[in-house]
Amino acid sequence: MANVVGKRYVCKKCGAEVIITRGGKGTIMCCGEPMEIKKQEQKKEEVGK
Repeated sequence: MANVVGKRYVCKKCGAEVIITRGGKGTIMCCGEPMEIKKQEQKKEEVGK
């Protein structure tokens, strides 16, 4: 899996977040487990539209 610059990853165990600053191959790990891509959150202004 390629890591894309600008993507955010989050650890499900400890809640740590990282932002990819240099793309590449491999698995982003934390607490001994692969981190997951963080889902994009809606802005408060967009919710009311």
